[in-house]
Amino acid sequence: MESKIDQMLLTYGLSQEQSILPLLDDFEQQEIREYCWKILRLYPDLKKEDWIIGIEGGDFIYSFEGNYIFITDDIWNFDLIAKEPVLALLAEKIKVLH
Repeated sequence: MESKIDQMLLTYGLSQEQSILPLLDDFEQQEIREYCWKILRLYPDLKKEDWIIGIEGGDFIYSFEGNYIFITDDIWNFDLIAKEPVLALLAEKIKVLH
């Protein structure tokens, strides 16, 4: 039985995609969270497409400029999954901002 997260990833074409974390292995997870949100909020067309909310946080699909990203953001973890060009773009912007 597929989980809701698996369904979200499949629906938005992200089920085989990778995390941004290995591209930013010199950063703490909290730094990655902060920089990702700062950068994403700069996109005027950023839109929350789907989500699962829990007491401690949630899992989200966002879109911007025709791209989809999956974000897990809770009190313990942060991760962002996207297609390789989007990961590279965001990782580069984070490094510049840092």
